[in-house]
This record gives sequence, C-alpha cells and structure tokens, in this order.
Amino acid sequence: MSAILLNSTKEKLRRIRMDGCLAPAGERAADFIVSLPKTVDVIVELKGGNVDHAITQVEATRRFWQTHAEYEQGQTISAWIVCTQYPKGSLKIGRYRENFRALGGILLISTHNGEEREFSDFIPNRP
Repeated sequence: MSAILLNSTKEKLRRIRMDGCLAPAGERAADFIVSLPKTVDVIVELKGGNVDHAITQVEATRRFWQTHAEYEQGQTISAWIVCTQYPKGSLKIGRYRENFRALGGILLISTHNGEEREFSDFIPNRP
C-alpha cells in the first residue's frame, strides 16, 4: 500500500518512521508521522485489511507522539489509514472517527492504493 501527501506549498516537511524506529520496541505503532510544521501531524498507517488493528496502531501512536519531546504543543494530530478494504458501516470505526474529531483531528480511511491527499484534508475547519 502507498499514500501520497502533496506539498504544493513546498514547505519543509518532517517524516518520521514510527513502527520499528522511533516507537519503543514491542509497542504497537503506525508506519509514519508526516508533519507540516506549525500546522498538522498526520499519522499514516498502510494496512492490508485489518482496520481494527490499524486503529489500535494509530491510537497507540497518537498517545505516544503527544508525550514525545519532538511534538509541538498545540499541533493538530490527524490520521490516515490506507487499506485494501474496510466495513464502511462499522460502528467501531464510526465511534473512533468521532473520538478523533473530539480530540481536534481528522481520521480518513482510504481504499485507493497510491491515493493523493493535501495536508489541508487533515486540518479541521475551526470556527
């Protein structure tokens, strides 16, 4: 699976490999965090079909990242799960999306390998 975060403004980005690198050994973690400084951190999980496991990995990464020294306080944390398929009517996934929104972020789930997204897709509209 692959995902493309577009950087049309050509700003300097930060990409951190979480699973097997920054995250503690033996801990569940998403694949990457891609950051647009002073704007948004996007947790990226590239998954086959087990979206429940992907949600567990994203949540563990979110909790870990919020306490990490390199996290910029006040930065929005959003997430993008790219998978082969998922149950669109799942109550668990719906509740998790709402929980993520309540924490100030956006959770997107895509089934299109190689899909392109802008960082603005992960920034909630603020009143």
